[in-house]
Amino acid sequence: MSDLFLNIIRKSIAAILILFPISSLAEDFSSYLLNGKNSLNKNDYENAISQLSTAYEKLPILGDYALFWRAKAYEDMGNIDKAITDLRMIKERFKDSPLIKNVRIKEIELIQKNSEDRNQKSEVRKLLEEFIKDYPSELSIKYAYASLLKENGEIEKAKKIFKEIYVLVSPLSKNALHELSNSDITAEDLIKKGENLNRAWMFNETEKYMRQALQKIIEDKNQETSSIRNQILEKLAYSIFRQKRYKEAAEIYKELNNRYWRARSVFRAGDMETFESELQELIKTRDKRVASILIAYGSKQRRDGNTEKALEIFNNTLARYPSAKEDALWAKGWTYYLSGDYKNALEIFSQLHQTYGDSKYLYWKNKCLAYMGNEPSVMNYTVPHRDYYGFLSMLKNSPDKNVITRSNSDKVIHKDEIPRSAGNDRLDQSASAHYISHAYERVDILIRLGLNNEAILELKHMAKKNPDHNRLIYISSQLKKLGIYNISVNLITKIQYNEKIHDLFYPMAFQQDVEEAARKNNIDPLLIMSIMREESRFNINALSIAGAVGLMQLMPSTANKYDRHVKITLKNTNQLYEPKTNILIGSYYLKHLIKNFKSLPLAIAAYNAGEEIVREWLKKGSYNTVDEFIEDIPYDETRNYVKRVLTTYFEYMRTSRDVDIALTKKYIGDL
Repeated sequence: MSDLFLNIIRKSIAAILILFPISSLAEDFSSYLLNGKNSLNKNDYENAISQLSTAYEKLPILGDYALFWRAKAYEDMGNIDKAITDLRMIKERFKDSPLIKNVRIKEIELIQKNSEDRNQKSEVRKLLEEFIKDYPSELSIKYAYASLLKENGEIEKAKKIFKEIYVLVSPLSKNALHELSNSDITAEDLIKKGENLNRAWMFNETEKYMRQALQKIIEDKNQETSSIRNQILEKLAYSIFRQKRYKEAAEIYKELNNRYWRARSVFRAGDMETFESELQELIKTRDKRVASILIAYGSKQRRDGNTEKALEIFNNTLARYPSAKEDALWAKGWTYYLSGDYKNALEIFSQLHQTYGDSKYLYWKNKCLAYMGNEPSVMNYTVPHRDYYGFLSMLKNSPDKNVITRSNSDKVIHKDEIPRSAGNDRLDQSASAHYISHAYERVDILIRLGLNNEAILELKHMAKKNPDHNRLIYISSQLKKLGIYNISVNLITKIQYNEKIHDLFYPMAFQQDVEEAARKNNIDPLLIMSIMREESRFNINALSIAGAVGLMQLMPSTANKYDRHVKITLKNTNQLYEPKTNILIGSYYLKHLIKNFKSLPLAIAAYNAGEEIVREWLKKGSYNTVDEFIEDIPYDETRNYVKRVLTTYFEYMRTSRDVDIALTKKYIGDL
């Protein structure tokens, strides 16, 4: 063949590729994949197989999906052998497919259906063992493996696996329990169960199992019980403490001679006479954790009006526990500040800021200067951070609405528009770069076809590959586009904030439902967004240990109290997982709190801790400004929650064209 002819062929191919790039060819053939999927959903298996076979041949970039759906069509037609063949082709040719796990599960399931002879049962066992090795946390397969062992007469091996499942926090735990007799379960097993339940914050359940464990060691007269009994009591006491039954917990910790947790329990129970009588013995333990108890004790003395006693406690803490210097110094400075001794407070806040650099210390240092009539320069007055204190500082000192700089407009970032990290101006020219390009194209085709669930699966799979910052931005952006806000935000917050991707950190999630609720309840939609972001990270299925449900983490009792006000009738708790319902009721409740407290920070605190407890804090405290109230909230969780929500609210305001700083200041309160 002449060189001239070869050159003509090369030029022809190049021209074709210019006119019909690979991506456009993929788009042409992608219709076979979609038609095959639609036919499968309609139980039109013959057409599904025909369409998916063409898709597998013409659209190899998504061949794993074509084969997987074709396998399902074969299965539903009763052709198990062909279905298994397709699944094995995926395993062989698409080793990195996000479908692999489901493919292997389906393969095991189909072979089990077909397993009539000994060889096939042996094959099932091998597949189960290989799967468990690769996916040890997949309990359904572990359970199936244990059942197979039991069927084969390998009872002890089966029991061991059933026990492994039983001690975990899983719906399969009860099934595993049914495979075990009472004598199979030891006190040690119950302790493991309790440990896992404690980690899952299921403290009621932990208590139940720890009491069973105590009974177990009483029944087992041959066992040395002293050491194991103490283990059980430790976990029992902790579960009771977390249920806020502090007096009961204190008695168990006393029996265990655990002075630290005994002191925490007695303190929480409000038994100050006992706490003070045992304090010196606690200090003698030289446990560094005692510092936190002493600081809490000093703070209580200060709240009770015993300023000198509080300062004495903080000074003793500083002398005995150098590792707690920052916290003890802050508590001491804060005591001076609230008592009006701004000179001593200023000295401590200045020392803290110089040593640790936290914006909190600069903010309160500046407030001391202001109270002393010694205004700092404008440059030093505004806290130079985009955090809670920085935004408060800007609100306090900026008279116009331009204080909140508007970020870039909300848009989806395409793979070609990803901001480059420093030192990474181009993707690695390597196999890794090829993989990423391939993965991007798969996602693009799936989104174009409207196969959003599959696109989400691809993006989650990409996220597991330890992607660099640029790829994380792409993944987060696409997930946001597909409405998977919770994963999108969780991914993007792994990297440093960048103004260009502000909308990924603070997306306008569930915007239509939020704007409708805001309009009906006369409340700022950005505030609703802020509550959702900090309550649930936009996870519609969020369920807290306390039982709070959905996007705005509503307690069912609260939702049932206010549902009629938004013309909703709640028949069951599951309705609160619906975004529209949750947002409507949650925003009404939030508006109710704002109306009652006439202050945004107070309302946010009440949303987290409850209305009565906030009223109690206000009654006990004497605060000149709302920022003092926030800083002095006794509950760490609530104090940090209020700061996070306000910070997020300020960040959302940066995306709005209609921010009214004067109105914002009014709702925030005096600073």
